Amino acid sequence: MTESDKLLFDLKNDAKIIWSCFDPFSPRFPHDVPTHVGCFTEVSSSTRRPPRLGLWNIDARCHEMKHHKRVKRETEILVANDIGNIEAVRFQLKTPHDENIVTHFEAQETMFDYAFSHIGIDTPKIDHPIVLTEAFLNPNYSRQLMSELLFECYGVPSISYCVDGLLSFHYNNLTQKDGLVINMGNCTTHVMPVLDGIADAANTRRIRMGGQHLSRFLWRWLQLRFPQHLNAITISRAEEILHNHMYIAKDYMTEISKWSSIDYYEKYVKKIQLPFVAAPVSTVSVEQQRERRKEAARRLVELNARKREEKLQEDESELSRLIELEEAMEEFTPDEAEYQHALEEAEVSSPNELNKKIAVLQQRIEKTRAKMAAAIAQASQTQAEEEEPKSKRVCEEMTPQMKADLEKKVLESKHKWREIHARRAARRQKRHNMLK
Repeated sequence: MTESDKLLFDLKNDAKIIWSCFDPFSPRFPHDVPTHVGCFTEVSSSTRRPPRLGLWNIDARCHEMKHHKRVKRETEILVANDIGNIEAVRFQLKTPHDENIVTHFEAQETMFDYAFSHIGIDTPKIDHPIVLTEAFLNPNYSRQLMSELLFECYGVPSISYCVDGLLSFHYNNLTQKDGLVINMGNCTTHVMPVLDGIADAANTRRIRMGGQHLSRFLWRWLQLRFPQHLNAITISRAEEILHNHMYIAKDYMTEISKWSSIDYYEKYVKKIQLPFVAAPVSTVSVEQQRERRKEAARRLVELNARKREEKLQEDESELSRLIELEEAMEEFTPDEAEYQHALEEAEVSSPNELNKKIAVLQQRIEKTRAKMAAAIAQASQTQAEEEEPKSKRVCEEMTPQMKADLEKKVLESKHKWREIHARRAARRQKRHNMLK
């Protein structure tokens, strides 16, 4: 494998993210269940590292088509890692969160059912304390509904709420009590000053920007940068590039100066290979394609001619019927019932309208016949023009007089061809002017 091959990375074909479940969970162990609830959820026991289960906090309702009608399936809800291809149901995804606040608790209950069942809890209620992360300064109403869900629906003995960024600060700074925590989430970023071990809520700032915005910015930028791969660049692939192939520069200007070097660029540049399907190789020759096009054009001409003939027959039969009615009306007076019945048969209210209708039909029949005659003449002319004259074998020994006669005939043929081409162009221009 060469150095350039090592820097070439293949993106996934929008495959689902599979998180492994570890050893089975036993309800006999008196361990609490730490649960990190966000756009990405992690569930585990307090003595287990890494987390036992990780999942996207999303679900989707899928539908199937049956007899050209949309019918809901019995098991229509796909949760978290059960979604085979996120891009296929991207516009049907739902989440319990509004940014970083839980607002849809029915969906959150579905997530809890999925998480607790996949870590092996199969008891009627959860006899373990729950440690649950939440957003900084989470509204009391949201916390109240979350507590009501866990106590009444799952029967947990106790719940402890915490902020993941502050937990990380205290875990990694056992001696320092002052600091600044920058907690970056999927939808928001919190900047929290910590004074004497306690977060200063009054000076904390919430920025409505997170990892989701970075992924979407990269996704749109790649689509604008490479418009020829617009459909192949999806949000999932942009997230993969962001998480696996990007980093935060400690000194931005120094990094820019490094990448301006050609040698540094060729050594560290990463090439991304998008999934693609090779176009099928056509085994049809050019002559076969030309013959197929001619055959298709011929079938189209025949179809149009058949339609004109059918329309002409209908118009002629209708014209004959109207003329017979007109002749029959001459034998009666307008006051007689037969006269009025003839008008009703012709679907007109007066003899003048009948005459106009007959005139319109006659004009339409004449136009149709003219079109048919023109189509036949054009088809025969096109066929004559497409027929190539067969090449004749010229004798190797030619006298000067024979060569001169041959050149004269060639010039005459070219002159005739130019005249035919000019007449065709004039006819086309005439038809174009008539259409205007």
